[in-house]
Amino acid sequence: MGEENRFELLLSPEIGDGVNTHSQKFIKSSPDNLELIVKHVPHTETAVELLLDGHGDIVPVSGEWWYNNRIRELSPALVLPRREPNRVLVGNDKPEYIPKNGIIVADCEIIRRQMLRSRNDIQVKLVDQYPDAPNDIFERVKWLEILREKGQIDGFTTTRTLHSSLESKPRRHTLGMQRQDDVRSRFIPKPLEGYTILLTRKDFPASRFSKVIDAGAALALRLEVTVLDSIEKRMRNKIGLIIEQRKVRSILQDVGNRGKSLGSEKPLKEWKTFSGADSHQGPKDSDSRIDVILETINIEGTVTTSVERIFPVEESHSGIQNLVVNWQQLLKIAREKPEEEKRGRMKQLMDDYIDDLVEGGRISEGRIYSPMFDESDHD
Repeated sequence: MGEENRFELLLSPEIGDGVNTHSQKFIKSSPDNLELIVKHVPHTETAVELLLDGHGDIVPVSGEWWYNNRIRELSPALVLPRREPNRVLVGNDKPEYIPKNGIIVADCEIIRRQMLRSRNDIQVKLVDQYPDAPNDIFERVKWLEILREKGQIDGFTTTRTLHSSLESKPRRHTLGMQRQDDVRSRFIPKPLEGYTILLTRKDFPASRFSKVIDAGAALALRLEVTVLDSIEKRMRNKIGLIIEQRKVRSILQDVGNRGKSLGSEKPLKEWKTFSGADSHQGPKDSDSRIDVILETINIEGTVTTSVERIFPVEESHSGIQNLVVNWQQLLKIAREKPEEEKRGRMKQLMDDYIDDLVEGGRISEGRIYSPMFDESDHD
């Protein structure tokens, strides 16, 4: 194996984001006859400094790390196949079967709101609300498991990596998107979850890794960064975002919550077979599409604002720009104070509709003529 295939990879310890574990599996697979020499460093910041000084070729980092530390001299072009981005609920029961008034501890704000959306009869707290919670993330998840074993809480949410660090290996339940099940509540992941980026200098021979990196994941990462850059900083921990490159065949199988949200009995089947001209027969099952779901939820978990789009890969830039415009327009409307209808017949229809919402517990009387989202939802 020649020197042109030999690369030094600067690897920092696992910090709960799965990057170290993912990188180790990648190295052990001996991809495409590449000789990857591992050098262990104490933390990512040290590894990046060494990389910039020419002491090493690759530094694995998470998508979140790269978003918060974008460095002009480095390139995030090499992205490994994406890991499962969804969190897990550690506990005996799935969200649907948690006892009434049960206590769940969430590790991030968007998951807290999604849990409340799925079950408004349970208590969902942030781990930060517990002053005794350890600062170290691995010690924290052990501490939460002890609380659960003692019966002080009914469960907690965490990443797969942190769950696997627990010696007892308690039961876990995926908080998934439920593309195939319209009965269970869906959980859109935090932005940038599941990415492992092989950070390199700009002069790195990236073509040597063309057979082992995931071009679809790299494109999805760039698009997620674009979306996040367009969102107010105070809102970034309060959104769920997933961008994937998926085959038409896979999209057509979305018969659960996704199919319902697109507003037709068989919406994607109709979309696939639609023909604007006799010569056009629609996309093939093997063709790829960019699939996007972006949502935010109010602080009580009772109001969801969501934008979902599917568009061709070649329209990824314009498609994301249009999605961002739609998102901003939707939020603007959701933050406006609704006016009471004063016309006779329309007023009667609106009054009946509002009465139905109040009786069904879908809105409180105090919020009838209030904005769907207010400042407290995004602070």
